[in-house]
Amino acid sequence: MNFSAAPPDFDYLALAYRADLRLLTVRWLRAVTPREVETGFRAALALGTAHRATRWLVDVRRRTELDAASSTWVAQHLLPEAAANLAPAPLRVAYLLSPMRAQELRRDAGLRQAAATAQAPEQPYRLATFIDEGPAVQWLLEQGTRT
Repeated sequence: MNFSAAPPDFDYLALAYRADLRLLTVRWLRAVTPREVETGFRAALALGTAHRATRWLVDVRRRTELDAASSTWVAQHLLPEAAANLAPAPLRVAYLLSPMRAQELRRDAGLRQAAATAQAPEQPYRLATFIDEGPAVQWLLEQGTRT
């Protein structure tokens, strides 16, 4: 997939790139299937790589379900691939969660393990979770200025 000109039009995902901030926004618009997760994140990867976007804001507040298998795939495969594509620039990822999803992340052992994997210091990217978009973007901007 090559989305260097414009992101594809999905009914479940909005992709946008802000050149001034080198910020890729990945907004999930509804509940999605595992196939849609992969297709959508692959589109995000292509767009982010094409624009050399080193800051990703991933908004999952509208997704009614998160699953450990998809989250683990993102943490162990998709984001390391994105980090490799963008190297040597560091990839920073801010996940925007609803309060209910944040609680689910703490309660569900599979999701908790996926989050720990995604946030492990040995990952080739940095990831943090947020409830509010303002602090998430601020973190991305601050992190983007550090090595």
